[in-house]
Amino acid sequence: MPDRSHAQAALGQQLYAVLEQCRKPEILWAKLATGNYDWLGVRRNGKYVLGRPRLSAVVPEEPGTPPNDTREPHRIEALGPLQRVPRWEAYPTPEEAHDTFRRLARGDPITPLRTSGVWRARLVLDGRSVEERLVVRPLPRLF
Repeated sequence: MPDRSHAQAALGQQLYAVLEQCRKPEILWAKLATGNYDWLGVRRNGKYVLGRPRLSAVVPEEPGTPPNDTREPHRIEALGPLQRVPRWEAYPTPEEAHDTFRRLARGDPITPLRTSGVWRARLVLDGRSVEERLVVRPLPRLF
């Protein structure tokens, strides 16, 4: 079987044995969470494209300090499909946290999640989970 790594890619070589598509973000999340797929992008018709078997490396993350509900009661937490510990960003007021969460759900790039990806984002106000959304931010279309 030929080596299908990105480092050994040849012109015209198909890197993934299987390409799949799905339209629903929940299905995209479920497939990525298995660790067997790479997310390749979004077609113009809105379908997410995935490649299998996974070629990109899964880098073990360094667990950060968990948020403290007393010190950081208003925050947004974001968990990727293969993460165990969410990243989080605290805000001084509930209004600021809520406004940022709304912008995040709309796809505003100037929010805690500044890159492309798939996350389960959670709004925490006064130390209690208030709202959770699945956020999909594709790479920008260049053409």
